[in-house]
Amino acid sequence: MQKRRSIPLFSPRGGRMASVCLVALFSVIFSASAFAKTDSDGLPDKRDYNKDVRTGTWSIYVQGGLSWATGVSYESINAKKSYGLAPAIGGGVDYTIRPWVRVGAEYLWSRYRREQRFSQLDVTTLPAKAYGNFLTNYHNVKLGADFNVMEFWPRRQTQWLNIWLGTGLGGMFASGNEYGIYFNNTITQDGVTTPITDDLRVDNDSSVSISSNVLATNSRSSFNKLYIPLSLHVEFDVARQFTLGVKGGFSWVLNRQSVAPKNLALALVTFRYNFVPGKAKKQKAYYDGRIAKLDSHVNTLQRRVKAEKARVNKATAAVKRMESENADLQRRLKECGESREALLAQLNKPTHVVQFENNSSDLSDADKAALTAFAERVKGKKLSMMAEASTPGTKQHNQRLSERRLQQIIKVLKEAGVAAEDISPAFAVGEQRGLDGAEARRVKITVE
Repeated sequence: MQKRRSIPLFSPRGGRMASVCLVALFSVIFSASAFAKTDSDGLPDKRDYNKDVRTGTWSIYVQGGLSWATGVSYESINAKKSYGLAPAIGGGVDYTIRPWVRVGAEYLWSRYRREQRFSQLDVTTLPAKAYGNFLTNYHNVKLGADFNVMEFWPRRQTQWLNIWLGTGLGGMFASGNEYGIYFNNTITQDGVTTPITDDLRVDNDSSVSISSNVLATNSRSSFNKLYIPLSLHVEFDVARQFTLGVKGGFSWVLNRQSVAPKNLALALVTFRYNFVPGKAKKQKAYYDGRIAKLDSHVNTLQRRVKAEKARVNKATAAVKRMESENADLQRRLKECGESREALLAQLNKPTHVVQFENNSSDLSDADKAALTAFAERVKGKKLSMMAEASTPGTKQHNQRLSERRLQQIIKVLKEAGVAAEDISPAFAVGEQRGLDGAEARRVKITVE
């Protein structure tokens, strides 16, 4: 009779390999954590880190560790305890959309093995199985999404530590091989061959032939199944471009049949490369940008200084021009002051006023007749004249207008018989009195 017993996944006394692997995993965790903390100077400002490293960035990773399968229909009997665990290696590519979500594709290779070593053979059924060894290699590919649960922590500061919870859909492509050894004993009696069992009876009166043989079998099997993965991935950024992590995974195989396992469990160490600028490149880009801004600012200041110099030069020239005009006005004011008394005296003497139209130096017939009559009365007397103009118009124009008016009066007086030497002083003052009415559009003749 065959003796069978199931081998637990982790034996109380035989889990040395699993213990060593777990110790290695925790060592990686603590060393990566320490490295990440001491290398904080290599990381950028916290406000920009997630934007630079985990926003719209690609990364690739490799992974390796242990896997084990549960629910395998091929039962282990007196097998090696190490057959419960198997190596697993693979890699993948991820695209991090935002600091809290990334999507990607992953490949993983592993295997599971079962062995049967019978200490007693069941001879009730022949051929009797004496040994069996079953080995399956499988390739897992999956498309999945990971969610960073640390990003939901309010006001978190430790951005070098991230915990990703992932799921998706995968496919398992596996092929296996079973090797078996069987024993078979037969007896031929009276021309009939039957297996030798516990109830064998031999007739001494008959001719009996007993034979034994060993049968070795080698059969192959394969299956392709979908599975739903669930993973927990703890990662440590040791630099902007490099990330270490430990990952635990569990997968449910769908529509399990034949030799396919029910579940797969994984314990892996990951090494990730992030396609982002390193610290040196980041700092170079930062300082290049700062230098460019400073250069632009310096150029702007230089342009402003140049414009201010031009404005100061223009203002200086304007000040000099105003000083010159002020000196000229002071001189003219002084001249006006000196002639003020003479002008007042002229106003108190007998006078004759010739009125002109606006912006005109022509005499009407009536004004010409009156001026001629006035000249007949004052022949032989000294005459002084002052010609004026009103303020509308420019100063130069009004000055010339008063001069034309003065010449017109002198011409009429001479024609009436007044001697030229009796006409003195005669001057045109333009708009110097600053009047804008008819009282300024005239020539005043004073009898001395």
